[in-house]
Order: sequence, then structure tokens, then C-alpha cells
Amino acid sequence: MPSTLSLTVTEDGLRLPRQLFAQPGEVEVIERDDYILIKPKSATAAEDTRQARALAAMRASGLIIVPAWPAPPSVSALDRAELARKLGGGRPLSEDIIEERDDRV
Repeated sequence: MPSTLSLTVTEDGLRLPRQLFAQPGEVEVIERDDYILIKPKSATAAEDTRQARALAAMRASGLIIVPAWPAPPSVSALDRAELARKLGGGRPLSEDIIEERDDRV
């Protein structure tokens, strides 16, 4: 429900009564030709900002590194399916491991 009120512009900027906003959190300012809109940031924008800050902090502390080698080429779904068909014909790996354990005893 929109509200209209009288505002005062000071040297510090625009001051809004605290009772108008319970918990504004981060806000977004949108400038239009005839008005300025101040609204809460969308959850995804705030989440993206938090994620970017977390990644930057992890990179700065050395927890994340960018490999010196180029990324491997992407493989199409058709090629992956063909490779899975060729390599997936044998027994499950768990059976091979169990058999190896039994042979050692």
C-alpha cells in the first residue's frame, strides 16, 4: 500500500522516518526521469553480492586458486552417452574390490 509523506532534504541527504521501515536491509535506488525509487534489494541480488564477497575473501586467503592450465573442452551429451556405453559394460567396481579382498585372505 503506497504512502505519501513530506520529506526534508538535508546536507546529509534524504532522511526517512524509521517507523516507515521495520527492517529495510540493503536497498536499491532506481533513478527515473520524474522520480527516484528506493526499494529493498531483491533476495537474489543480495545473495549474489554475499556470494561474490565470500568468493573474493576465499581467493584472497588462498583457499581458491585459478589453475594455470586451460579448462578441458566441453563434451556433448551424445559423446558422453557413447563413452558411458563403451565403458559401462563391465561389472560394478564394488564387485571387483570385494573379489580382490577375498583373494588376499
